[in-house]
Amino acid sequence: MEHTTAVTQLKLADEARYRAMLTGDIAALEGLLADELSYTHSSALREGKQAYLASLASGRVRYLDACLSDVEQNIYDDMAVMQGKAVIEAVVDGAERTLDNRFLSVWKHTSGGWQMVAWASTPVPARKS
Repeated sequence: MEHTTAVTQLKLADEARYRAMLTGDIAALEGLLADELSYTHSSALREGKQAYLASLASGRVRYLDACLSDVEQNIYDDMAVMQGKAVIEAVVDGAERTLDNRFLSVWKHTSGGWQMVAWASTPVPARKS
């Protein structure tokens, strides 16, 4: 696959993932997340695909908004690494939270398109005044 095409398709897959997260579209997420997904939250909680989807389906976690910046994509044959900054508004266990994180995600290209294999995020420290 041509590099430019691969980057464009990867960006579209990630945009679809965020749309599905924000709308609670579990079926769409099911196809965008690899079965072997390792999802490490900024709290250091690590979940597999089924546990992550269950937290969304149950309403324990609800995403309200997401703003990305400084996003870079690197393609390595059928694998890709994305990194950047994400400010996410979410409700977790009934409490509204703003998650200001740096993230790293790993994707694989399959016959069905790009699927996220791993996500890890780290909180950005609060600025001292």
